[in-house]
Amino acid sequence: MDIQFSNATNNPEEFFNILPEDWQDLIVPYWESYKDVAKIYVLKEDEEVVAGGLVFSKSLPDMSDFERSLQYLFKEGYLYIGFIWVPLDKRNRNLASQWLTLLKNQDPTQKYWLTSEEEWLKHFYEKNGFKLIKESDDTDNKEWLYIYG
Repeated sequence: MDIQFSNATNNPEEFFNILPEDWQDLIVPYWESYKDVAKIYVLKEDEEVVAGGLVFSKSLPDMSDFERSLQYLFKEGYLYIGFIWVPLDKRNRNLASQWLTLLKNQDPTQKYWLTSEEEWLKHFYEKNGFKLIKESDDTDNKEWLYIYG
């Protein structure tokens, strides 16, 4: 299998087409306003997109209060990772870990931050070198902050 990691920012549909509809609704209508501060990276296997995600260099208009409270990380040189996705039929093959590794290898000095609304992803992020730094106070919509670098 030939695995390739590439910047798909100029061909966003490549990534958008693998996303579930609810994620498409969060990204596609706003892509015009995101595209100057975001890059799309995809992992392809034999020319088929099998994983992807967005990397933001500035804040987004639809961030949660918890994420808004973390904006200082951009000033400290961190980039925000969001919307990492692997299609259901491609899961359990470490594709998201490969995506993160290849992203980090592009510039080994780059620092990243991300938030998760899924507590069960803690092990995944930690095994990929991220550290859990903070938990939101919102008991109804818990979020966790992870940083790398």
